[in-house]
Amino acid sequence: MVKPFICIAMAGCILLFHPLAIQAHQHERPKPRTVTGIQITEVGKSDDDNDELEKKYCKAFKPSRSEVKRFFLNAYAVPAKMGAHDRYSPCYAKGSVEFSDNTRGKWKLSSSGNGTLFWDTGDVAHLFHRGYRWNDPFACTYGPTSEGEC
Repeated sequence: MVKPFICIAMAGCILLFHPLAIQAHQHERPKPRTVTGIQITEVGKSDDDNDELEKKYCKAFKPSRSEVKRFFLNAYAVPAKMGAHDRYSPCYAKGSVEFSDNTRGKWKLSSSGNGTLFWDTGDVAHLFHRGYRWNDPFACTYGPTSEGEC
């Protein structure tokens, strides 16, 4: 008996795939990465030590381990400009993270939902997660208008 092929038409050419080849390819997909460890080393800090009011507000930024874990499970890559300009907040926390695929790094999270991950390999990733639930002292101040986003 001859096994059937699956045909897919693409831009004038026809590609033929054997069902077992498709099934084998699907098994090659990596498992979703999970967070296996979170350490928080600093919270409630401000990038501007000269502004006493900002330092006072930033003390309220204290993300929990579960909130940081949720950040890393839901954040996506963004340009560095987003954290440095579009959604800047002086408030930050720092720590380290380990993932199920044996990768790890140090992180710095901003109260605005931006973060930077400094991989142990030397690479750097800029991340953002809008759905954060921690206390953001500067919430509703981000965005292109004076009214801010809320």
